[in-house]
Amino acid sequence: MRMLRPVPLLAGLVLALPVAASGGSPDTSIAGAASAAASPVPDAEPLAVLRLEPYRRSVAVRVSANGHPGLMAFDTAAGHTVVSPEFAAAGGCAPWGNVGGFTMTGTRLDMPRCDGFRFEADGVPLVAPVAGVMQVAPLLAKDAAPIEGLLALDAFAGRTITLDFAGGHLYVESPGSAARRIAAARELPVRLSREVQGLALAVNVEVPTAQGTMRFELDSGNGGTLLVSKPYAAVFGLDPAAQGPQPVRIPVADGIVAEGLAFAPDMNIDGNLGMPFLKDWIVTLDLGSGRMWLRRNPVAPPPGMGVPPAGPKS
Repeated sequence: MRMLRPVPLLAGLVLALPVAASGGSPDTSIAGAASAAASPVPDAEPLAVLRLEPYRRSVAVRVSANGHPGLMAFDTAAGHTVVSPEFAAAGGCAPWGNVGGFTMTGTRLDMPRCDGFRFEADGVPLVAPVAGVMQVAPLLAKDAAPIEGLLALDAFAGRTITLDFAGGHLYVESPGSAARRIAAARELPVRLSREVQGLALAVNVEVPTAQGTMRFELDSGNGGTLLVSKPYAAVFGLDPAAQGPQPVRIPVADGIVAEGLAFAPDMNIDGNLGMPFLKDWIVTLDLGSGRMWLRRNPVAPPPGMGVPPAGPKS
């Protein structure tokens, strides 16, 4: 789902929210973080572990601000963390100014901001450098239960994290734990996106094609589909004029394929890999140096995770 970007923002629910990451230095409330390239400490443990619980077709984390509990969807494409007005107030923030951008499908989105917003995710202290303030549940689905917002990658900027969606864990890695984690993993080329005047943070995997390299955004907020921008639909055998979902097979790298139902909307990004792909992998992201490793997840995902939405009844 992606939230803000000066040209993409709230990506689509069914299509994932846009990107808007926060600016400023990385959160210092988890001491000692370093990139995976640092000298390994053989028996070091992760700096922190957050539980990821099933939420709709994706995942969420339990959060708290000054004792006010809630649930936030974890959205790798949101760009910047977004909190509800009630959660912002609980955290002592008086929203001000504006954070604005466009969704991946071109819709303009604006919201006030909270700078240096401090909260806890599953008991782990975090800081969102520039959190947007708005109710996000109505953007997810008409029947979505109220939540306290979206937890995005901006809260982990500069750190190395591992995402085990099927197993239900987010690890904030130490140098030693990161070294162990990637030892048996496959590195894929990626690019970090820092839009919204450098505040946004998202990860795009580079996918080779016969015509050139495409970049697919990793989007845990996109719970049930894969997305290919209309101009690139034919590259993967999709009909760019089709309005409904189409089966697709996207060769991400040798031996790594994203398969599922895809839409081919007009977008301001090349493509988007949602939970139908991410649920099958343990994903390690070095958000400092811009690197990513994948390892096949041996754990079966919870029921419903990454499952495409039901089509219209005939």
